[in-house]
Amino acid sequence: MKDKRTIAYKSERIRRIAYSLRELLISATMREWSQLGDLQTRRNKSRMEKISIEDKRNLLYKALDDSICMCSGCQQAERDMVYNASLGSWYCTRCSQMYRDFYNKNFSKNEKDLFYESFF
Repeated sequence: MKDKRTIAYKSERIRRIAYSLRELLISATMREWSQLGDLQTRRNKSRMEKISIEDKRNLLYKALDDSICMCSGCQQAERDMVYNASLGSWYCTRCSQMYRDFYNKNFSKNEKDLFYESFF
């Protein structure tokens, strides 16, 4: 995506379905992440195999963190999400608003010009 997008569900039924799907994806990802961790701790693995497994675990968690399934700020799954294109991440509406408020309160005009696209 090239700009900011907000995903907000108006229907309670659709919201429950979407949040359930998010939880299912998070659960499956974390199960795989945990299994890779168990595989990594086995004693008969070489150092290179352990590094390779750790790389896979990191990529898996990064993919989850960058997805719409979890807020990159607070890790919540059951909230409406806002995509910040300049950061390449999804944030819940609360975190997005909190970052906007912090930005508007704490940065001077020159600093705001430098960081404007990151927060809006």
